[in-house]
Amino acid sequence: MATSGNPGIDVVAAVGLYVAAVAVGLVALGGVAAGASSDVLVALVPTAFTAGLLCGAIVARVTADAAIRFGASRLRTVACWAPTSLVAGGVGVRSVTDTGARDWQLLLLGIASGAVVLSGWLLSRTTRDAYVGAVIDDRDDMLVDWTWYQSGTHAFLIAIGLALFGVGTAASLVAGTSSYRFLLPSIVFIVLGWAPTLSIPNPGGDDLTLFSVSGLEGARADVRAYPDGIVIEPRHIPSYRRFVPWDRIVDVRTTADRLVLERRWRPAVRCDRSAIEDAEVVRDAIERARRGTADSQTTI
Repeated sequence: MATSGNPGIDVVAAVGLYVAAVAVGLVALGGVAAGASSDVLVALVPTAFTAGLLCGAIVARVTADAAIRFGASRLRTVACWAPTSLVAGGVGVRSVTDTGARDWQLLLLGIASGAVVLSGWLLSRTTRDAYVGAVIDDRDDMLVDWTWYQSGTHAFLIAIGLALFGVGTAASLVAGTSSYRFLLPSIVFIVLGWAPTLSIPNPGGDDLTLFSVSGLEGARADVRAYPDGIVIEPRHIPSYRRFVPWDRIVDVRTTADRLVLERRWRPAVRCDRSAIEDAEVVRDAIERARRGTADSQTTI
């Protein structure tokens, strides 16, 4: 589907940061490989960052359509992360072969690799958001819309907690002592993800609330259904719009408390039913759209 228009300041900034990060990584790798001193690298790195930032922003402005179309690629994140293998490879080679590598050199290359990964992720998300917006903003075939209030577990917070727990466990095994720096935050994330509001039964009537994080129970996103899928526009910043085609939604159902959209290979979208004016109407509209795309579907 053709797209055109201004990619937006966030895309321009993301392209600039990404080009700057890649430029810094390559300059750092080349300088370390050539045996440049710390003084030389201190002079080169800021210059590379500034030049990359300006060049990337200019390129994004001049090739606005290309920046938006890049968001259509399913391999965009992998493509953005490709330069990381080169910089990270330099870290691995120098640390393994020990060809005069110094700690500050390995640290510089490690930071450069991380910067490419983070800026590549940001570029992937912003261009995808711009592409989805370019495709759907002028459409008038919306079927139904509703607000997604979180209901049930919060998969993302639980995943962060488990990741921190894994890092803490690995660090403890390596160090030979228990590490609470990762263990305690991991427990907090898992508890909040499992139940943002925790209460216990009270014989006198209402349950006794032990703690409640209202922000996690608030509106997560605005959801709009179209003939070819749903657009999820998160309320929280920074976050970006995403499109979920109907073929990735394997089941839609309503329960006494929730409207649930089961996604293939991803956590289900569980919406608080009390925040939806008529959950049955929403479910029926989604089912009709899913059946209507059995033979033909637009890819966004």
